[in-house]
Amino acid sequence: YMALIAPKGNKERKFVEQPNIAAGVYPGRLVQIIDFGLQPQKPYKGQDKAPAHEIGLTYELVDTFMLDEQGNEIEDKPRWISETLPFYGLYADKAKSTQRYLAFDPNQEWGGNFAQAITQPVNVTIVNNKVGEKVYDNVASIAPMRPRDADKCPELKNPPKVFDLDNPDKAVFESFPEWIREKIKGNLNFAGSPLEKLLGGAKSTPVAEKTPAPKAEEAPWEDGASEDNPY
Repeated sequence: YMALIAPKGNKERKFVEQPNIAAGVYPGRLVQIIDFGLQPQKPYKGQDKAPAHEIGLTYELVDTFMLDEQGNEIEDKPRWISETLPFYGLYADKAKSTQRYLAFDPNQEWGGNFAQAITQPVNVTIVNNKVGEKVYDNVASIAPMRPRDADKCPELKNPPKVFDLDNPDKAVFESFPEWIREKIKGNLNFAGSPLEKLLGGAKSTPVAEKTPAPKAEEAPWEDGASEDNPY
């Protein structure tokens, strides 16, 4: 019965805390798009804020890699940087979501379909913001690559993912870390949604009965916090 004895060795590889990504412009590709749905917003200066439809974007930095315990680059594990921001139609030209979309589709050939941007190369400007004693890596902006640079941009090391609440994919949903799954299920239209039905809950509710998205003038233009993917 030796096979039933739990071994003492071969623990999971120790997580190595990664240094901050130095501020600058990095070549990357869009590796992940997450529809977080209609999310409650934190009060701002004591005033309540209307709910906002949020989207999560993750960029894989194609020439910046995780480090091992000896400080060596792990070339099959590029660094990721993510941002969460309110998602509005292209009519809201000051919205960060519009600015992001136009960096991928400057000629608006995709009709506003953000999913078309997945895997596309882009230049990512990263800044370091200090909050208390901790320094966070944040996406300041993204910009299109020159065609000749885009042609030479390395391909993604990780499989791209697109999660759409109107047409949810259970395998994609279950591949996310728990905190992302909980945030998605915390959206204000989860009850009766296609996702709830997919996960074994109630029958989905017609779209017309969902909580409406906020108007453009209610848009909070600032970004949400960004996170580096810890693998």
